[in-house]
Amino acid sequence: MTIRVSLSGDSTDLVTFGCSAAREAVRSLHVLSNVRRHPLHISWALATRQVLPREVAVELDRHGFWFLDGAVGFGEIWPHDRLADWPDELHMLRTARPGAFAEAMIRRALVGRGPGPRVTLAAFAADPGLQERAAGTVTARHPASLVVLRQLVTDPAGCRDRFADLLQAYWDACLAAGWPRMQARLQDDIARRGRALSRHGPAALAGVSEHVQVDVGQGIVTIRPPGVPREADRLETAPAGPGGIVLEPSHFVWPEVAAVVHRDGPDRSTVVIVYSVAEFHAEGHVPMAPDQLLRLLRSAGDPTRLQILRLVAHRARSTREIAGLVGLTEAAVSKHLKILQGAGWVTARRQSYYVYYDLVRESVARLSGGLEDLLG
Repeated sequence: MTIRVSLSGDSTDLVTFGCSAAREAVRSLHVLSNVRRHPLHISWALATRQVLPREVAVELDRHGFWFLDGAVGFGEIWPHDRLADWPDELHMLRTARPGAFAEAMIRRALVGRGPGPRVTLAAFAADPGLQERAAGTVTARHPASLVVLRQLVTDPAGCRDRFADLLQAYWDACLAAGWPRMQARLQDDIARRGRALSRHGPAALAGVSEHVQVDVGQGIVTIRPPGVPREADRLETAPAGPGGIVLEPSHFVWPEVAAVVHRDGPDRSTVVIVYSVAEFHAEGHVPMAPDQLLRLLRSAGDPTRLQILRLVAHRARSTREIAGLVGLTEAAVSKHLKILQGAGWVTARRQSYYVYYDLVRESVARLSGGLEDLLG
């Protein structure tokens, strides 16, 4: 599903950051159970399986349904808009309302990763039809997890404690030693992207992932995960106020980008975008072919076109505005823009009688990465 976010209010404080050790642990379990979707993590997964205690591996298999198709989310237990560390988040889980834990697990069994109505634990426990539907989904994907699904109904507090014990054992055996380095990388990413947002405003969101597009003129952010066609269902939302968009870097999301909409009220929502840290994002891109690199260099290798790129880097501009600023006719500027658009430097959109051009910031990264691959 595509998520289309309408920017509103004061955009200077619309975006905030989150960082969660617990959610990183859960995401890593998705990678561990489905590593074919995450080829950059194959070596990590092999090394992790070598140190994974047998009893922990058995318990992970019993919970495997909730990791196969993506990390199950516990937004009520681990809020996204804060920078939390492992001991605090483990305590949050152990002391969480049992229903909050159980309802997140049940929802995955009922509606998968997409949007859908939330079902309370009481309603699920009282409805054999819902239980049969969830059991059918779990049986089809991972039958070993049926025992956990049943415990969610009969003993939700015990199921929560069981999950917390599993996460703690897994963390101690597989993640604790490397977490300080991982945490430093996450914090560096947040600091760097924070500076970019301060400088460029919401336009900098486009640098998060090639699957996040920003139309500054229209005030629209579009998040289309890999493999989602343009004609797919679209969820419209309009977050407002401080922290309406939460950016959360992750070591374990590449090659995807994850987006979740939390309804905070009838007229308010929070959009969480989980994206890959820069190191994985850069490593995961196929090195630029020489002809692609040449097209970018040749198209930008003109004083006027460099002026145009500088102008549209600041904000979207119409052909008429660019012509007035660089001192050329609209026809001459259109020829330059056609070259830049053909090389992938700019995108065009029509607004009333005018055609506006935006800088494709991903091309800056492609050029930089292409030169780095070429020159080492």
